[in-house]
Amino acid sequence: MRNIAGFVRMAAIGLPFLFAVSAAEAQSGPPTAEELAAQINALKQDYEKRIAALEAQIAAMKAKPPAAAGKAAPAARISRRTGDNSFNPAIGIVLNAMYSEYSEDSSGLPGFQLGHESERPDEGLALGHSELTMSGNVDDKFRGNLTLGLGAHENETEIELEEAYIQTLAGSGMPDGVRLKAGRALWTFGYLNEQHAHADDFSDRPLPYRAFLDGSYNDDGAELSIVLPGDLYKEIGGGVFRGGDMPFGGSETGREAYSAYVRLGGDLTADSALRVGAYVLDGEAVNRAGGDPHGHEEEGEHAEGEEEEEGHEEEHAEYFSNGSFAGDTRLFGVDFRYTYAPTGNARERELILQGEYFRRSEAGDYTLTEEHCADPGDENEDGVIDGGETAHGHDVCEMEAETARLNGDASGWYAQAVYKFMPRWRAGIRYARLTPPDDAELEDDDLSTVSAMLDWTNSEFGRVRFQYNRESFGEERDDQFILQYVMSLGAHGAHSF
Repeated sequence: MRNIAGFVRMAAIGLPFLFAVSAAEAQSGPPTAEELAAQINALKQDYEKRIAALEAQIAAMKAKPPAAAGKAAPAARISRRTGDNSFNPAIGIVLNAMYSEYSEDSSGLPGFQLGHESERPDEGLALGHSELTMSGNVDDKFRGNLTLGLGAHENETEIELEEAYIQTLAGSGMPDGVRLKAGRALWTFGYLNEQHAHADDFSDRPLPYRAFLDGSYNDDGAELSIVLPGDLYKEIGGGVFRGGDMPFGGSETGREAYSAYVRLGGDLTADSALRVGAYVLDGEAVNRAGGDPHGHEEEGEHAEGEEEEEGHEEEHAEYFSNGSFAGDTRLFGVDFRYTYAPTGNARERELILQGEYFRRSEAGDYTLTEEHCADPGDENEDGVIDGGETAHGHDVCEMEAETARLNGDASGWYAQAVYKFMPRWRAGIRYARLTPPDDAELEDDDLSTVSAMLDWTNSEFGRVRFQYNRESFGEERDDQFILQYVMSLGAHGAHSF
């Protein structure tokens, strides 16, 4: 401010003086001493007035209220928010809820071990799977992420640790294109597994994910990925995992499972792109438990006069559905995803074609544990059943285990098409199918689902979706109607290709 005032003061003095000198030189004849003294006195009075006016303006600017300075504060706050949040993790919340109606009282996949995440949502009004995510850079070499899954099932609140991992950043000292991730994460297997369920194009996961992965594979472990240089997108990678999640379900050594994958992709034209991948997940299952909600008690209890062959068939299905498995498990997968923007702008219109195929090969022991109870009416006159247990009017129950050596080759696939016909509106259709294990000996292995959906996306933070499913399990048909909303608050990651 002092430099500005000095510059103004010099200009106020110098410029009038130069103009005066030029005017004096233009006059004929040299000025007298009296004339020069009068001119100097006039100039002095003039610049003193101008300097006084400028000083008054400067004083007024300094005396302005602090409100003017407060207007510039938001710019400073914005510049801080656009940093890497090294010490201020980004926090995001995803709210997910739905209303569902079903034509059948229960649903399940005979011949497959299912977990809680494989079940259909509770009927009626129910909270879906909401999430709380915190992420940010640890320093210049590592980034961290924590995701908690929040839900309610049968009036019980559930909290699940979905992800808690670190991963290296560019400049961490690793070669270009190399990334290491360690902790608990949604690991690389197929297309959908890496993304959270709320980012899917449909309200529920397709049948192969329900049957083979209980929705998703998020085990404890570490994974190394390498993006190779070149115009074509090429990625290879692999990992080692604890083996505590489906399709393994248990671990003795803490490193029961391994994976490997390769992906290729790139632009086909200016308006279309394609990505394909192949994956393998291999390991040792340690007492992987099952519990099919389909209701196998009805399958195991046969009315008098039913054929013995049918009972034999459902007995084998029981091993794969409700038994526990110990043995080798290997899951193969391939996927593709094609995108096309008819107008050249995916925000206006876009067609997405996507599909995945899984095949599971496993060999080991299936153990089926059943409870057998004696009828109190069979007790003798001393109140004793089978050599010494006193019933006193109550059932006497024992747990019996039957173990069978079975092979479990099974497969499943889905294909879907989603079309954005307006900037905020999309429609989609999906078909999914499962082939149960051969040794399950199911007479009717028609396990399939047809889904249709329509959703409205007001912004990248909010979506409302209506979906219809028709699940076909043998002769049973389950018509499902789902109305869902997915709303995001705070930070949320960009969706992958």
